[in-house]
This record gives sequence, C-alpha cells and structure tokens, in this order.
Amino acid sequence: MSREEIRGALVQRLGSWNSGQEMAKSLGISRAAVWKQVQLLRAEGYEIDASRRGYRLVSLPDVISTDLINAGLETKFVGRTVIYRPSVTSTNSEAGRIATSAENGTVVVAEVQTAGRGRMERSWHSPKGGIWMSVILKPKIPPALASRVNMASAVAAARALAGLYGLDVRIKWPNDLLVSGKKVCGILTEIGAEIDSLDYAVVGIGINANIDPSRLPEEWGATSISGLLGREVSRTELVQKVLEEMERAYEEVESSFDLVYVAWKRRSATVGQRVRIITRGGEFEGRAEALEADGALVVRRDDGPFERVLAGDCIHLRPIIEKVEE
Repeated sequence: MSREEIRGALVQRLGSWNSGQEMAKSLGISRAAVWKQVQLLRAEGYEIDASRRGYRLVSLPDVISTDLINAGLETKFVGRTVIYRPSVTSTNSEAGRIATSAENGTVVVAEVQTAGRGRMERSWHSPKGGIWMSVILKPKIPPALASRVNMASAVAAARALAGLYGLDVRIKWPNDLLVSGKKVCGILTEIGAEIDSLDYAVVGIGINANIDPSRLPEEWGATSISGLLGREVSRTELVQKVLEEMERAYEEVESSFDLVYVAWKRRSATVGQRVRIITRGGEFEGRAEALEADGALVVRRDDGPFERVLAGDCIHLRPIIEKVEE
C-alpha cells in the first residue's frame, strides 16, 4: 500500500466524504495505516478534513502527480501513461531513452529540470512552479513532414492557454509562445527516424506557470501565467488541457493538416515583423513575409532576395501589436 493509493481514492471523490473503514478494507490495511498516510499527504500540502464520516479532500495543492493528471483527463491515448519524476536533468532526455518502446502518447513530467534544454542546446531555466514535460508521439507520417508535429504542438499549447485563461497567445517562429510580446512557453521537438519512416517524436513543452517573473533570466524577455493573471493557476488543469489539445492537433496532423497549418499561421507573431535571423551559417535582417507548410519562414532580406529559413533563431526587431481573433 502506498500514499498514491490513498491520494487516488481521495482525488476520485474530491469534496466528498470517504469512509476510513471502507478505505482500509479495500486496500487491505488498518485504519491506523490510513490515518498515517493521510497525515503524510497533509504534510505535502493536501487539505484533508477528518471526522466520524471519514476523510474529505477539500482542495488540491499545486503539485504535479500521475493521479491528479489522470483524474478527469479527457483523452484517448495522450497522457494515458504518465511518468512523474520530482527532478530530472531533462524530460526530453528521459523521454528519448524510452521513446522506442513507449506507448504512443506517453508523457514524462517533472517538478524540476536541472539541465533543461532549449533549441541549439541552450539551457532552459526550469524551477519549481513551472510545467516541464515531454510527450512521446508516433505519427504515421514520413520524416520529411516531422515539422508538422512541432507546428501542431505549438498550436495545441496556444489553444490551451487561450482556452483556459482568455490570453491572446501568439507563436513566435519557430517554437515560442508569447503573450504581450513576452515568452511564456517554449517547445523543443526531437525525432527518431529511419530514412523513410518516423519512429517517434519527443515534444518537450516548458510553460512558465506559477513562477515569479523576476526569477526568470532578464535576457529571455519572459513572463509567467501567474504574472500575467495576478494569481496562481492549477498546473494539473493546465497539463490536462495541453494534453487534450495535443491529442486534437495530433489527429488533425494525420487527417486534415490544413487545420493545423491555418491555425499556426493565424497565430503567428512573426509574419510582418522586422527580424534578425541567426543560423549556423551566419545572420541577416529583413522582413518576415510568410510561413510555408513545411515550417519554413520566408524572409525578404534587407539586401534584396527572399530566403526560406527552415532552422535558426529569430529575433523580432519591433513590437507585436495585432490581436488574434478566434
């Protein structure tokens, strides 16, 4: 018997009374053992009432757990297997190690990343209070179309944040989500593929949820959901919403990619902006003109020609002012 079993029983009947005697009987333990586990849960921040009627979970603390994510998750396969770790170097690294054998939709989530990674091997600040997770996906598409997974993931995370909190979420090419021009989420997609088949995609999603914006590196130009709303949010609810939107977008990738592509373009924070593009081959400035279906950003360079950029960093050189209309 573990604390997770007691927690799971209480979470399933959040706000309702659970008989201590019936819990003990169903779990094959003594009522004293149930009491001990309840005390440990209280020490973790769970508000649990006790009376002659038994135990009642009053509210959920701001913690991430498999039980809490699974309770009420409305998906068919994304998030049906959740692997939780209090601390990891990187959820993408953890997910990558098991991706070949893992079920489609498996999620690795952690309270803290000690060596979180962004694009081009940059470090990603990942303190407690954020959402740091990776989703293993196995779409039936060729490797040449792998960029669609990254597009779909950005659209899914944007839909989740807009749907839950009414935020005007924009996508900065290639993989950042912005609100009022400030970064709230980053996405890193890594794939395993053969010449003609995509074995898996590991989609790392980092969301600055309940983090004091002053704790974030100033050079990021970042903020947090709690900073924007002036209150903390339920990270469990946000994880669930992102996973539900991930499944929706995943299915669109396989059946009707135009829906994802149109949503991705409509939410663009980059098209129309003056930008500086930095690639491994050098850098240049110009005006972002279009986004193409293969994920490329088309830029009219200041020195004249158009250039399609498939990979690189993009710095906006003027503020974002337009609002997305759903």
